[in-house]
Amino acid sequence: MQHRTQDTYALSHFRQHTGEHLGRLVEGRIETITQNGQAAMVVMSPETYDAMRIELERGQAWDQAIARFDAGERGIDARRAVEQVADKLRLKL
Repeated sequence: MQHRTQDTYALSHFRQHTGEHLGRLVEGRIETITQNGQAAMVVMSPETYDAMRIELERGQAWDQAIARFDAGERGIDARRAVEQVADKLRLKL
C-alpha cells in the first residue's frame, strides 16, 4: 500500500477516466486527487481502507501495552495465558 507520486491525478482526470481509476484502486493502489494543483482527497478501495484501519488499531494496541509495561504493570506469564485461552476454547494441551 505504498503511495507513489505517479498516483496523483487532477480531479478533472479522475472524472473523465473514472473506470481506469477504479481499476487501479481495486488492485490496491491509493490515489491522491488534486484540485487547482493542491491535494484535495485520497481515494482507495474499501479493502485497502480496512487493511489500513486494522494496522492502525494493532499499532495503537501495541503502544498501549508498551505504555502499561513501562508504567510497571505486568501481565501473566505466557504459559498461563496459553492455558487460559485453551480453557476458553475447551482445548486440551
